[in-house]
Amino acid sequence: MNIWKLGFEVDLYDNLIARPEMGVDEFQSFDGRSKKNQWTSKVLTRMEPEKNLLLSNAPGFFPHIPVFDKKAVDILNKYLKHTAEILPVYSKDGEFYIINIINVLDCIDYKKSKYRMFPNSDRIMIFQSYAFIEERLRGTDIFKIKDEPRRSAFVTDNFKNCVLENELSGFKFQLVWSGD
Repeated sequence: MNIWKLGFEVDLYDNLIARPEMGVDEFQSFDGRSKKNQWTSKVLTRMEPEKNLLLSNAPGFFPHIPVFDKKAVDILNKYLKHTAEILPVYSKDGEFYIINIINVLDCIDYKKSKYRMFPNSDRIMIFQSYAFIEERLRGTDIFKIKDEPRRSAFVTDNFKNCVLENELSGFKFQLVWSGD
């Protein structure tokens, strides 16, 4: 099993931004907590329409708040339906959804990972390398980790391969761990 950090090709495609912009509190609230019961649709617009770049199936928004178009949601739904909330947004440029990943796992193998701690704290500042407890990942293909709920999601080979096989654009994957 391989674990990949989910990213987006923000330099090859146009990105989306919220209008009006999201406040800090709302931005930080995408940390694994459910939002579906209080969700109010956001208006998303192109960041740089003057560049005439295409929008991808996964246009850049924020690293920890993915946005997928309808095609990507339909194709990836089997991976998202129990691990994320698919929240509708309004965009004159197409049908898009914010993907609120609510699957936050305690799955890090701290003895094999490399990380730095905040001074005088028991909180992790940054991971230099990740190691995962594979048994805690069984049955899940997209998740965040409890130490970084406001950072990028992680995906398995299943998710990555589905994106590649279906030629979904805009996704970027960084290998962060290869299991035994």
